[in-house]
Amino acid sequence: MAKSTRSKVKRSFRAKKRDEGVYAATEAARLQRLHSKLTAKIDDGDEELAEPVEGDAVQDSNLIAFLDAMELDDSANSSTTKPSRVSTHGPRNSRREEWRKSKGMTPVPKLTRMNRQGLPAARRKSGRPSRRR
Repeated sequence: MAKSTRSKVKRSFRAKKRDEGVYAATEAARLQRLHSKLTAKIDDGDEELAEPVEGDAVQDSNLIAFLDAMELDDSANSSTTKPSRVSTHGPRNSRREEWRKSKGMTPVPKLTRMNRQGLPAARRKSGRPSRRR
């Protein structure tokens, strides 16, 4: 059977080839080329990216304080109360439903067809394969 490009086996073998195999020299040359291109770009005109500014230190301290507060909230929340459940019941408000509402129709059309047993007909033919063989 064919393996997709998301296959973990294929990805691991490709990584091995990049690190120690046939393509290691090519990969190293590519990384060096990209590194030199980025350093040249920083040296040319983007010096504000290369040098840390005083505001960065303030932002870092604010970030650390924010993360500490988040950890405190999480620990206090988890020990005292149970997390509330999120309701998934109700209208989904899809774009199609919104369009039907704007035209004065019902969001979901009512089924008027009947099957042989006298029940509302299904939307899909469940037992029948869709692929033609």
